[in-house]
Amino acid sequence: MKRPLEPSAEGRGRIVGITDGVFAIALTLIVLEIRVPAHEPIHSERDLLAAIAALAPRFLTYALSFLTLTIFWFGQQAQHGLIAKSDRRLATLNLCFLAFIALLPFSTDLLADFLELRTAVLVYWLNLLMLGVTLFASWRYAEQSGFLAEDVDAETRHTVYLRIVKAQILWAIGAALCLITPLLSVGFILVVQLIYAATPSAKWVRRIIG
Repeated sequence: MKRPLEPSAEGRGRIVGITDGVFAIALTLIVLEIRVPAHEPIHSERDLLAAIAALAPRFLTYALSFLTLTIFWFGQQAQHGLIAKSDRRLATLNLCFLAFIALLPFSTDLLADFLELRTAVLVYWLNLLMLGVTLFASWRYAEQSGFLAEDVDAETRHTVYLRIVKAQILWAIGAALCLITPLLSVGFILVVQLIYAATPSAKWVRRIIG
């Protein structure tokens, strides 16, 4: 007789379901912070263009967080594709990861409002750091607990670890650049996001889609 907290494929399936829901909500919330300019002060094309230009920080942080969510969604989906079963501890680690996904709209809004301040950049980076830490911890626990699918080889395991660690190192460099200027820091992190979004690790992407 199977016990309620015993590792199972059904438990993994429930994690996948809630993950997609939380990501969908986060993607919606980050765009809701870009509001259409108020109609009253706009009386000409120039006024409207100026109002749209004033939203540039919000468009920048929206692009940054959209890429962040895209990268972490693919990372989480990759792990789900390589993990055969889950237990309560792994589910808890995944819920911690989702807690920081749910926090991303706040750190995005804070960064948009205070783009020129280092504290806002550091709060955003800490959000990225905790996403990486919880994703890494989930993968490590699943590997050590024997929850990975039987055909996951050592190279794939190493690739998952390496991709998470490399991203965190680059984001840490980006955060450090705020000592020069916060805008440079945000720009560097955005470039890193673009590179990661455009060049996924081919082997484990093929593994989850094929």
